[in-house]
Amino acid sequence: MTQRAFIYTRISQDRNAEGLGVQRQEEACRRYALQHGMEVVEVFSDNSTSAFSNRTRPAYTAMLERLRAREVEAVICWRMDRLHRRPIDLEDYAEVCQGPRGSAPILTYSVTAGGEIDLSTADGLLRAGIMGQVARFESATKSERARAKASQLAEAGMWTGGRRPFGWQVENGRLTTEPREAAALASAHSDVLAGRSLGSIIKKWNEEGWDGEPLLTTADKPWGYAQLRQALLRPRNAGLYVFHGEVLSRDKIPAIVPEDVWRAVVAVLTAPERRRSQTNKAAHLLAGIAQCHCGEFVRSGNVYGRRDKTTGVKPKHTAYRCSSQGRGHVGKREEYVDAVVELWVFRLLSQTYREEPENPAARAEADAIRSRLEALHVREQGAGGLLAAGEMTLGQMRNFNEGIQRQRADLEDRLTKLGLDRGQELDTLARFDLEMGEVQERFNAWLAMPIDDRRDFIRSKLHIVLHPHSKGSPREFDPDTVSVHIKAPGETRRSLSAADIAALERVSLGENVAEMLRRFRTNRRGSEYSPAFKIRESFAKLAEEHPVLQKILDDQAARKNANRA
Repeated sequence: MTQRAFIYTRISQDRNAEGLGVQRQEEACRRYALQHGMEVVEVFSDNSTSAFSNRTRPAYTAMLERLRAREVEAVICWRMDRLHRRPIDLEDYAEVCQGPRGSAPILTYSVTAGGEIDLSTADGLLRAGIMGQVARFESATKSERARAKASQLAEAGMWTGGRRPFGWQVENGRLTTEPREAAALASAHSDVLAGRSLGSIIKKWNEEGWDGEPLLTTADKPWGYAQLRQALLRPRNAGLYVFHGEVLSRDKIPAIVPEDVWRAVVAVLTAPERRRSQTNKAAHLLAGIAQCHCGEFVRSGNVYGRRDKTTGVKPKHTAYRCSSQGRGHVGKREEYVDAVVELWVFRLLSQTYREEPENPAARAEADAIRSRLEALHVREQGAGGLLAAGEMTLGQMRNFNEGIQRQRADLEDRLTKLGLDRGQELDTLARFDLEMGEVQERFNAWLAMPIDDRRDFIRSKLHIVLHPHSKGSPREFDPDTVSVHIKAPGETRRSLSAADIAALERVSLGENVAEMLRRFRTNRRGSEYSPAFKIRESFAKLAEEHPVLQKILDDQAARKNANRA
């Protein structure tokens, strides 16, 4: 009687997913079946699947079910370790092969070693167990050799294999920086320390690319939160070669960012309080950013105004309200507060434009210094947490702070030499021209940014404190109750305490601020600010009455569009 048999093949890793390993096993098993007069009923194959891990082997599991149904009398494999390597797996397989009491056992045939193995006998179990242990020993020895070799390569700064990391390229077995990707990665570190969200960086990389070209992961895919976060957390960003959690070298590969900058980014991204939601989009410019004079952050909510005497309807508005309820805490119309803060942003952009170094190298140096200052601030916060947790003594804390202060003083001195030692307040006496062309273009570019990016900008650059109206003052909105203070270098992620706010002197946009605000709101439409809105409206009305003027305006618009194209 011809013996019916299943063939089982498996290979642990198929790097190119070509299936050549299992194909060769199948060919050898079919030759064995032909030589011994067996009929091959079906072939079960698990390609690129380990027998050591706890991963499910779909084909193996399906074969066991068919064996329980006694569909065949034999199983042919290339070698016994293709079926199992762990003793527990052997026991399960042997139980299936033995079957119910009184039934004939299913035999196993190993093509390269062992031949026929009857797992219903003690001798068969012993032989199968020994072959499995030998295979396990060979695998463990091979793994140890590979690990030792990889450790040696890592210690020497050599590449240990795998897909190249973003920011680097592999040349002659060594990692060297890939200039374009490294520049993008360094910029992302600075952006995180400056308070920008990962979402805004991802949006820029996916939509704008870098230097006008698409910027993809090394797998040629668009960026996501997990991919960007993983890229920023890699120790090799700081030139550290880490192998199995241990730093084996710190000077064998080039660093993309200084180590303190990388460690600060890690502290920011792994902070427990960091918001991890990727779908809850912000809808209000200053919610969770502006602070009540008591120190609490404000949140947005709906309020109702006075009932209209004619319609009897109460108008609904959105307002910023202090998180603490009760008398004395602020509540202000959102649209008015946003307009005041946008005016301060215009002023900040104007002042930054006037103070900006003309030399590109000086601008790049200033950006690098500010990132280092922010990194020092993050490290200070981390040290405070270690002290509170008892992992750092007061003496160690004192020495640490002294070192931080020396580094900060050196960096601030370098900013001074660049002429960028701006204090903590905006220059309220500086020229504040709402029609200044270059600044107006920058402000419109800021208005066109997604709200998350505008919030990141405000959070990183400004402290905003909302004060209550003075007793007995009119019920109209008072712009001077919105006090804005520029953050010093290194304070991007710092908020004010109640004591800090009490010590601050309130600031104003200047004289005639109410008229300035009215003019600004008139010329602020959608995502654009333009003092020419009124002029355009006047021309539009005249054009309706004079067709010749309308033709002139149409011709001007056509030429403008042609120039843009």
